[in-house]
Amino acid sequence: MRRGRSTTTPTHAQQQRMDAIREIGCIVAHSLGLGHVPCEVHHLTVGGKHGAKRRGHDFTVGLNPWSHRGEPFGGMSADTCERLFGPSYAKQPRRFRQEIGSDDYLLDLQNTLIEKHLKEIRPWAA
Repeated sequence: MRRGRSTTTPTHAQQQRMDAIREIGCIVAHSLGLGHVPCEVHHLTVGGKHGAKRRGHDFTVGLNPWSHRGEPFGGMSADTCERLFGPSYAKQPRRFRQEIGSDDYLLDLQNTLIEKHLKEIRPWAA
């Protein structure tokens, strides 16, 4: 498993969180009603600044490759990705936060989706 530069090996619960994020898919696509789009786990940072210290594995959200790293995917061009998903968090962080949402908004949305997802796959645990 790849380790982040400022995070430790995830605990069992944190790994379950990241697994659930991958199962749910991209929260940008989800919020836009685009259905399931595969995602990467993005670690939110202190102060929301690129290159700043990561807040840890409990502060993670699922973003598609365009939204996360500004990399077109699925055979789409950058223009198509931007038209579908909006600005890239990596390339236009200020615009991303204005149009998609703040880090705390994304985290709250992700946590809500994880809770709903876990109830659906483990109804006995609710």
